[in-house]
Amino acid sequence: MKRAVILVLLLLLIVNFSYRIDLKKSPHALIGELMYFPSGIAIRALSMGFYAPLADLIWLRFVQYYGEHRLTDAKFELMYHILDVLTTLDQRFLHAYTLGGIMLTAEAKKPDQARKLLKKGIHANTDEWRIPFVYGFIHYVFLKEYHVSQTYFRLSAQKPNAPDIPQRWAAFVLYRKLGDLKTSLALWVDLYKSTKNPEEKTIAEMYIKDIKMELDIEFLNEKIEEFVEKSGQTPRDLRELIAYGLLDSIPSEPHEGRYIIRDGKVYSTWQFKR
Repeated sequence: MKRAVILVLLLLLIVNFSYRIDLKKSPHALIGELMYFPSGIAIRALSMGFYAPLADLIWLRFVQYYGEHRLTDAKFELMYHILDVLTTLDQRFLHAYTLGGIMLTAEAKKPDQARKLLKKGIHANTDEWRIPFVYGFIHYVFLKEYHVSQTYFRLSAQKPNAPDIPQRWAAFVLYRKLGDLKTSLALWVDLYKSTKNPEEKTIAEMYIKDIKMELDIEFLNEKIEEFVEKSGQTPRDLRELIAYGLLDSIPSEPHEGRYIIRDGKVYSTWQFKR
């Protein structure tokens, strides 16, 4: 009975924290509110073994927190703290490390916090391949630290039950060209196919679309340069490239926008809506 009462109180505490965060609007007020949220160590000590329901509730709070701020101010002051609490409570909550590491790097622009979180996960889950793989992933795609990425891809490949993806990317980083858009696209596609987590799939799909758009724009600008060299004038519409035999068709814009020419350069209409 006592254990059940403590569990209910903890759940109410976390729900209350979530509710109060939603009512606050000032970033400073949000950070101040966090002072009332217990640490992961405190929650773990009080939970008496009820780790899973508490961790699941905090994870839902994290997903809501990310969605709210991505649609509003794009500031994520509390992201690391929420993930740190969650992973202290449940050290084997895999998605908190992998998705959290990507979000801290790509969205919060706090790679040091991502490194700290992922290293915490590596130490707590010594047989898990995906956490060192994501560590290598963010160092390749976002931070351009290729030697670090290669080291962690190799570490990932050595884990029990690791698929061939980390070994494939360790070899690629070591022996082939680094840092180009096509390589980044291939790595995002690999991540998209390998993950079973819907939030990770959503993030991967977003970057796949962004890189596909960049590659299309790069390709179309090259075709405009060819057009200018051959005709001596700048096209005002991409259909002129088709008429001139430089394109078979205009690529589909992955965000459901369209490609246009402005001041002699190609842009996506989606870029002007962001």
